Amino acid sequence: MEKEQSCTGATKLTGEELARYRLRKPGGMEWYARSMTPEELSERRIYMRKTLVRFPRWENMTNAQYEDIRVYRQGKYLMLEDGNGYEYLLPAAGVTAEESEFRKIRAMMPFEFLDVRAKDFQWSRYQGDVAEAKGMVNKYILHYEKLRNKGMGLYIHSGTKGSGKTMLACCLLNEITKRYKGVVKFVNILDFLEMTKKGFSGDDEDVNNIRHAGLLVVDDIGVQMSKEWIDTVLYSLVNDRYVNRLPTIYTSNIPVNRLKMDDRITDRIESTTYSVQLPEESIRKAMREQQKQKLLQEIESAPDSAATPSQGNRTQQP
Repeated sequence: MEKEQSCTGATKLTGEELARYRLRKPGGMEWYARSMTPEELSERRIYMRKTLVRFPRWENMTNAQYEDIRVYRQGKYLMLEDGNGYEYLLPAAGVTAEESEFRKIRAMMPFEFLDVRAKDFQWSRYQGDVAEAKGMVNKYILHYEKLRNKGMGLYIHSGTKGSGKTMLACCLLNEITKRYKGVVKFVNILDFLEMTKKGFSGDDEDVNNIRHAGLLVVDDIGVQMSKEWIDTVLYSLVNDRYVNRLPTIYTSNIPVNRLKMDDRITDRIESTTYSVQLPEESIRKAMREQQKQKLLQEIESAPDSAATPSQGNRTQQP
């Protein structure tokens, strides 16, 4: 049996090395346990979240739950030992269609955007220049794994309602779900605040799932009122994801430097996102008009069964 008595060695351990041990604490398991400094614990936690992001059963745990398990490599395999000492051989990487569909449904994004992909976002609808925004979105999808490891997300903004911010964020969620492992979540900022209205303890399971999602979309940040308890909730969310290097995609009608909230919040958002500015145009109205016209055309071109005489057998009159 190997036990580490202290963490006072001169050599700094990596997150992978620290993950071989569980945190020593009163009442906890002593097998492969060690004390850790706050810096070591943070490094270990980041490694654990990045490593287990491919495994739905293990990726969305609380920080306390991560402290009770350990992860280590044995040859070419990755092993996980839970808080009771049971070991699990983690399967190989790869995203199946079933996993992708399951994650997409659990993401809680608006129903109308459940199936949109990057190809469905029609940049040609804009009159303004979208080259920079389109380029950043494509780079983010292409280099997502590397950016995820650094905790980098996007800040999609435009002052015009209906400019496509929410749809673009959902396109990104669906595209990433198809290509990469990891739980994704979508939440409107007002809905999140309503979920936490009764207290800020963060013990609620739904709140924890949002806080620790592998990739999170926070929709419409900036529309909330400026109140002390709201800043407290938002700081807790943003800082927790900042510390654990979890990427977040924000949508807003307001540039990040004009958000009316605690400077600590805006500083963390700005330092962990790339700006994607959409033109000040409402494409939603144009899209809805096109959909209405398409529906009308389909109705007009369809055969009118009520006006078509019956072709059934006729009774011959004498």
